[in-house]
Amino acid sequence: MDSAEPPLFSVIIPTRNRSSLFAVALQSVCDQRFSNFEIIVVDVGSSPEHAERSRTLVEAAAGSARGVTLVRTECLQGPSYSRNFGVEYAHGDYLCFLDDDDQWTDPAYLHRVARVIATGPEAVDLIFANQRAYRDGVPQAGVTWIEDLTERLRGQPDAAGSHRVTPKELLACPAHCHLNTTTVRRQFFDDLGGFDQSIRYEEDRDLFLRAIDRASLIKYLPVTVSRHNVPDAAARASGSTSISEMSKRLDQLRLLDKAALLSVRAELRRYALRERAYVLQHIAAEAVRLGRSDCAGHYAREALVSRLAMRWPPARALAALRRRFSAFIFEK
Repeated sequence: MDSAEPPLFSVIIPTRNRSSLFAVALQSVCDQRFSNFEIIVVDVGSSPEHAERSRTLVEAAAGSARGVTLVRTECLQGPSYSRNFGVEYAHGDYLCFLDDDDQWTDPAYLHRVARVIATGPEAVDLIFANQRAYRDGVPQAGVTWIEDLTERLRGQPDAAGSHRVTPKELLACPAHCHLNTTTVRRQFFDDLGGFDQSIRYEEDRDLFLRAIDRASLIKYLPVTVSRHNVPDAAARASGSTSISEMSKRLDQLRLLDKAALLSVRAELRRYALRERAYVLQHIAAEAVRLGRSDCAGHYAREALVSRLAMRWPPARALAALRRRFSAFIFEK
């Protein structure tokens, strides 16, 4: 292949102070049988020891993986910033992401995705696949992300083994597709504005909701291609475990408010409003734990109102809100 040819895929791997785990993640990408990709490694302010180890690993991988780049940033602004920073250095038509404590388990993963992209005349905005969750090395039973989507697929797969899926079908799953198994067209990612850097928790869910709302074509590969190691809740090394519980809930509330107010598709708005009620309930419970009973009461009422409003027809709910607002003005 001509070295001047741009890669089809850019794989973004942010890492910080987990060089041993990063070594496994990086190797799992280098083991891909498909060759037209680059790896962008973002070292997010690692200590000198880990930074040197990561640099050594990247230099060693450069012989087997094309275009491996180590980009160091001292700016600890969360995972959204790190991933957007890596994307700025990417040249691929499609973006893939991998956490430094996880790994791809299917050496044919990128080959499968490349076939999906090449099948059919339309540009594919999103390609989703599955992964399996492990906790302390033990595989977790049950559905974690979008694994049960396979059971609801209708029709035959295309020549690449993928299925065209809708936002409604995806929202019926218990969660969103994990970033480890998400491929997004670069231009589409840029049009979305990338990751929201104001969100430090569930930034992947925020991108997922905005992406499926705007995507013209979404394909799903019913294949398990990755392993996700569930972070130890007692550890402080990962982004998801170093944020307070209340901060996590506030990030969830922000992303759901965005989805409710800004989504084009009605099913996205309904989903966001429904999930928002549950988050408000969790905020109320956390406020109780923190001894903020006044705030707890406020958010508990908000949760109750949200859940009741979801059961009313829109016109009736709007009329009730108008009556309540009028009463509030009169009381003032």
